Amino acid sequence: MTESLKTETIQNDRTLPRGVYALASLLFLAGGALLLAAIILPLLGTASVPWFIYLLYGGYFLVIGYGLWGGKRWAFFATLLMCAVLGFYQFQNALVLGRNALFQVIVLAAIAVYMLQPAVRAAFLRPAQPAE
Repeated sequence: MTESLKTETIQNDRTLPRGVYALASLLFLAGGALLLAAIILPLLGTASVPWFIYLLYGGYFLVIGYGLWGGKRWAFFATLLMCAVLGFYQFQNALVLGRNALFQVIVLAAIAVYMLQPAVRAAFLRPAQPAE
């Protein structure tokens, strides 16, 4: 076999903290609820946004949940980006629309702080070990 055709198998020995699995489960739950809302709300005529927005939003949560559950590196960065973007929108809602967003901001900050803990960060950012 030539060098270009060889594939290197990667040993998946990553052990993730329980909180990552809990966060992934919550993202699966939220994604499922948003996908259900994409179907039910337009039928009831109560959708405040187009159905495809709920569909995309729910799909995003499902993809991020899948990545976190599998310990993917991209999911770590996507989760932090999600916290930053959703936090910005919560502040915008609080300032422009005068809505109380304290609980949402606290939850997003808690998720970001948890993801930046040394053990969680190390679980996602350390390189995978090649299998022997």
